[in-house]
Amino acid sequence: AELVQFHPSGLLEPDDAAGTLVSEAARGEGGTLTNALGERYMERYDPERMELSTRDRVALAGYTEIAAGRGTPKGGVYLDVSHLPRELILQKLPRVYRTLLDLQMLDITTTKMVIAPTAHYSMGGVWVAPEDHGTGVDGLYAIGEASSGLHGANRLGGNSLIELLVYGRITGEHAAEYVASRTHVRRDPSVVGQARAEMQSLLSERGTESARRLQREVRNLMTEHAGVVRTEQGLQEGLRKLAALEVRAQHVTAHPDIAGYDDLAHAYDLLGSLLAARATLECALERRETRGCHNRADFPGMDPSLRGNFVWSPAEGVSSEALAPAPDSFRSLAESDADDSVAGKLVE
Repeated sequence: AELVQFHPSGLLEPDDAAGTLVSEAARGEGGTLTNALGERYMERYDPERMELSTRDRVALAGYTEIAAGRGTPKGGVYLDVSHLPRELILQKLPRVYRTLLDLQMLDITTTKMVIAPTAHYSMGGVWVAPEDHGTGVDGLYAIGEASSGLHGANRLGGNSLIELLVYGRITGEHAAEYVASRTHVRRDPSVVGQARAEMQSLLSERGTESARRLQREVRNLMTEHAGVVRTEQGLQEGLRKLAALEVRAQHVTAHPDIAGYDDLAHAYDLLGSLLAARATLECALERRETRGCHNRADFPGMDPSLRGNFVWSPAEGVSSEALAPAPDSFRSLAESDADDSVAGKLVE
């Protein structure tokens, strides 16, 4: 839960589209990153690879510049492709070009973009068995970002798609076999009743809180206290704020309108977000080390005793699950010679 990958370039505006990604292809095609002082700050963090450095390093560099007060008035840094030929931008970055026009009326062929690191991918998720991605609940399987997956403490771009292809097939076969073995379906009336009661309480007119407003507060809380760099004090403060939001969430109401039940969907999304936020904060607090995408300013080194997974549940909190040693076949792959030159490559 605590292992959250940050994408280096998310938009800050407009507010309802905050976090929208600007493709890393913008850096790959020659885009430059500068702070409010006009400095190409990647010279400080990776002078060899500059903007073509790895996602986690570029995100950490951007965060550090903003935290040090060298960010833009809106709390971001600049990504600039305007020095590239207009034809190249329209050919190689058409989606970025269109997105900025649509959201900000900004022409990236002439004007710098303001971006900041944004939460992108979770290496954690629902606990699954490695053989079939079963969850321990009969008939319920999880793959991809919803599951605890196989990415360790960090993830390379595109690996999520490979994971889906591999476990899509493996898990699909197990799920089909499970379904074929069933002769009847039983729905527990008490569980159905609980779900109905929860829905009716959310639709009650007695509530006083808006799910969308609380969603925004959860987002702001996690950005401030569980962002690219974490500390014990910051995580503890995040947990205190989260506890207050959890109390307010008990008074959320949803108002269906002519457009449908969007409000109800936001309310359920909020409840899930609160669970995920608590899992992230509590696990990040326990992982007193820096590993992969998890940066603890107060524990900059890696602790071998923490090599493994944290498992979190609402009832029991955080427990640890040791990591099995890698098979010899994997070890030989890791130690074999390979071309690791980074010249001219966007290192992903």
